[in-house]
Amino acid sequence: MIQSGTTVRPPYIYGEILSRSLIQSPLRELPGFGRLLSQGMVVGAFVSFLFPLSAMLLDRENGYNFLLISWLPVIIATGMGFGVFEGVFLWAFSYIAGHRLNKLARAAAGIVVLTLMIVTFDYFYSDRPIIHYASLRYWLSLIAFFSPVGVVFGLVSGSSFNPVSELLRGTTPPRWLALNGVTGFVLRVLVIYATLDSTLMLIWTTQLEGRQHETIFITIAVCHCIAASVILFTRMPFWLLLLLALLINFPVVVLVTDVLTHWIAQDAVIAYLTLWAAFLLCRVSVPPAVLSFVKQEIRYYLID
Repeated sequence: MIQSGTTVRPPYIYGEILSRSLIQSPLRELPGFGRLLSQGMVVGAFVSFLFPLSAMLLDRENGYNFLLISWLPVIIATGMGFGVFEGVFLWAFSYIAGHRLNKLARAAAGIVVLTLMIVTFDYFYSDRPIIHYASLRYWLSLIAFFSPVGVVFGLVSGSSFNPVSELLRGTTPPRWLALNGVTGFVLRVLVIYATLDSTLMLIWTTQLEGRQHETIFITIAVCHCIAASVILFTRMPFWLLLLLALLINFPVVVLVTDVLTHWIAQDAVIAYLTLWAAFLLCRVSVPPAVLSFVKQEIRYYLID
């Protein structure tokens, strides 16, 4: 029974109130699940690279350091796996809290989750798990050793950094999305891995005697990979991108024509240059005035 004098709200008012409550809900502030996973994978890949890097630098007399180079894909994949678990747990903590965790909470969660994962991995895959014999001092040293890594995981995971977007980034305004995404992703991932791999190879060659020629060659490769990484991830106009790409790839062309003699190495370098060419072609930018002039000329010749 509706009392007289009361105002009945129209039905759409309730819809607006409901939509506002959903928009302002704390769950809307949760970081994306896929973004957290990708952030964890990226951090895991780069952090795992520090282990073979530090091992080769600290034990320079070890004659088996080259094995760390051959095991680099497995090491990076393992680090990415740890990063996936970090991302899952951090997203779960954010979901339970109902909002995006602050930096201090993410750093603390990163330390705890990473320590638990390492202990669990050691328990199932080690012949003598540390949980059975480790003292309190050992646990404290273990936590102190992995705390910086956990802090990095926590700070990056849940931040505004979007690795997938950076790897797939194309042109502005967007065009040829599929080709831009594929060429950008493949070339960027390849250059990043080549940078890590060539860095380890450079350290290894400096630890050997009589390898000055190889050291110079790999030093040039490391410089090229670093420059290529900067160019590929920096936003710049196409004319500057083309100029810098030609500049850093000119030594690669000289390498394949005058230095390399093995056909496998030549084919690998040619495939790399082809990928660069595809990357640039997908991002070629033609001024509208030039494009309009070309269309008019084509139409003129076709009519005549």
